[in-house]
Amino acid sequence: MKFEKPDKKGVFTQIFRNISDSGHGLSIMFKESGTVKRLIPIEFVGGLLIGLAGRFIPLEFLILFAVLVILFTVETLNTAIEEVNDLVTLEVNEHVKRSKDMASGAVGVWHLVYVVCVFSFLFCSMSLL
Repeated sequence: MKFEKPDKKGVFTQIFRNISDSGHGLSIMFKESGTVKRLIPIEFVGGLLIGLAGRFIPLEFLILFAVLVILFTVETLNTAIEEVNDLVTLEVNEHVKRSKDMASGAVGVWHLVYVVCVFSFLFCSMSLL
């Protein structure tokens, strides 16, 4: 897609095009990403069940939801980085491998943040009983 200078008359057209492109990107993630299709829903349900059993307060559920949104965003960026790297070269390249590993590491950090939040909230709620 080439850069197009925004036309002041077509601002709403551009806004709707951007929304459409975003929706297309989200549908790709929900259809093709194994993490989005399997791991994030498992974490969501697990956190929800643990939260209900541990009687989390609404703020704790909100924090867990925010962490999942960040996790989904980082996973989407990771997938985009991997796609672009695969376009650059199909040969084994140490720089491509490093950039993919770093992007994957960011996803791993947010998975860890989610799990730590769930069990920290659980520990706090259990110690209050």
